[in-house]
Amino acid sequence: MIRQQKLTVITLIFCLTHSLSSCSTLAYYQQSVRGHLQMMHTSEDIESLLGSIHTSDRLKKRLQLVSRIRDFASEVLLLPDNQSYRRYADIGRKFIVWNVVATPSFSLTPEQSCFLFIGCLSYRGFFNYKDAETYAQNLENQELDVYLGGVSAYSTLGWFDDPVLNGMLDRSDTDLARLLFHELAHQLLYIKHDTEFNEAFADAVALIGVGLWLESFASEAEKLAFNGDLKRERQFTELVLVYQTKLRQLYQSSLDDEAKMQEKSTIYKELRQDYINLRDNWGGNNEYDLWFENKLNNAKISAVSTYRNLLPHFITAFEASGRDLNQFYSLIREISACDMNKRRKHLRSMTSPRNC
Repeated sequence: MIRQQKLTVITLIFCLTHSLSSCSTLAYYQQSVRGHLQMMHTSEDIESLLGSIHTSDRLKKRLQLVSRIRDFASEVLLLPDNQSYRRYADIGRKFIVWNVVATPSFSLTPEQSCFLFIGCLSYRGFFNYKDAETYAQNLENQELDVYLGGVSAYSTLGWFDDPVLNGMLDRSDTDLARLLFHELAHQLLYIKHDTEFNEAFADAVALIGVGLWLESFASEAEKLAFNGDLKRERQFTELVLVYQTKLRQLYQSSLDDEAKMQEKSTIYKELRQDYINLRDNWGGNNEYDLWFENKLNNAKISAVSTYRNLLPHFITAFEASGRDLNQFYSLIREISACDMNKRRKHLRSMTSPRNC
């Protein structure tokens, strides 16, 4: 009875808090619970692993770094001080979840998956790749633009002690720190029905955190390497957002559907060529090639813009708060109390949210 109650509670919490998006079928309940239980069952306490003679030197070194990053997150970034990312799980694969994003053919607004308490999300996630692939294919059969991408971490928003996963440890030191800061930021602030706001806030906290982490621990070479990565990321994002605007203008035009489809294809060809021109200035770096090699569509553009559209405004808010994290978090909490339209208005203009 206790075991069944535990499974029932876990199922309910997943439906309410996990960054998946629908519990409408029994199969979806089952894959959610099964995937999460399997991950939690394989997790081990990091301190115990560090003290074990059976833990490889490489893994110990990575977990020691995780512990330092985790302490920094709470002590310096004022992120939740709990047991999340104090355990480690080797799940035997790179990704823990595969997210599916879908948009109409002539829209950049992602289809929403909604459920109680957590609200609506711009994607749906699956622990099993085949399940995600089948779901994506069903959406494509409905003539939607679809993007399926692997995710190496997710947040249960503090309901569970989320573990560090093996796929996370393959990242560079700074990327690992950025990921942990991002996921912990979701525990600090989460707004129903607003994936764009939540993801941009979490990524802003992550970037702020990495900047402070580098100031404290990194060599000049590491700082230069990260700044180079960040510059390329910004250039890539800016390029995608420029074409997002072009596509939005096309979809709002009076052209008929056949003409729109032809122009849509032309715009994506231009985007690909502009990326090649941009990449030629990167000294041989080709880290975004894979994104462009696979089919370009509205869903893929949406997946980028969800994380990046509002990001600069959060960074501006941090600077306007005197780079004081307490003041920054307080300001964002005030802004988040507004409805979605006013939330964006106050974030972009940095005006007082008192009129919400």
